[in-house]
Amino acid sequence: MPAEEARAFAVELLSRMDMEAVSGKRNSALTTEERFCAMLLRAAMIRDALIVLDRPFNILTNLRDGTFIMDSLHRIDDLIAEVYIFDYSWAESCYGGAECR
Repeated sequence: MPAEEARAFAVELLSRMDMEAVSGKRNSALTTEERFCAMLLRAAMIRDALIVLDRPFNILTNLRDGTFIMDSLHRIDDLIAEVYIFDYSWAESCYGGAECR
């Protein structure tokens, strides 16, 4: 894909997450939430992506529930074939919006 087309595609995906402003930032300059979304978008760029999240609260340590995670997944659900979230059984309710911290 030509560089300008790839850049436009990346910005379009970032805009789904309301993250257009981070397109020129380095990984170390991103917030934890921005880094999570960037990793999620990168994984979702594969056709019929299968997304595996392994204990996402280990990355997103400041979240009180799974609302941010689930909202992020819903924003790009047309790109994702399947999602698997591996976490501790006590965290199961967190993904339904219940506070878990």
